[in-house]
Amino acid sequence: MSFRGNKFYIASFIICTILAIIVQQMRTDLFGINNLLDTFLGSAPSFLYLFGILSVIPMVLPNIKKLNKSVLIVTAGALTYEIEQYWTSMFFDLSDIIATILAALLMIFLHKIIAR
Repeated sequence: MSFRGNKFYIASFIICTILAIIVQQMRTDLFGINNLLDTFLGSAPSFLYLFGILSVIPMVLPNIKKLNKSVLIVTAGALTYEIEQYWTSMFFDLSDIIATILAALLMIFLHKIIAR
């Protein structure tokens, strides 16, 4: 993998981590303004945390076949956590599941473009 690709993954990890922390801290103050913003603030951490974690995988496993399997395994774990919230006292939200799936699809798509 080229240095350019590694720079993208490092930047993605850092940016996603910072944005997820900011959204996590700010969302209680911003809830209730409108439904679209509430949905975004509720699901953004799921997307950002997963995309940030998935950004580390290509630096460790540059092979595309191993990357796809790793992304699917990590995504399955994140989806299991989201679905498990339905049966526990935690908050289950379908938009978190959608955000998790979108993060995985975006990572696979971007990796295919960068790996060329």
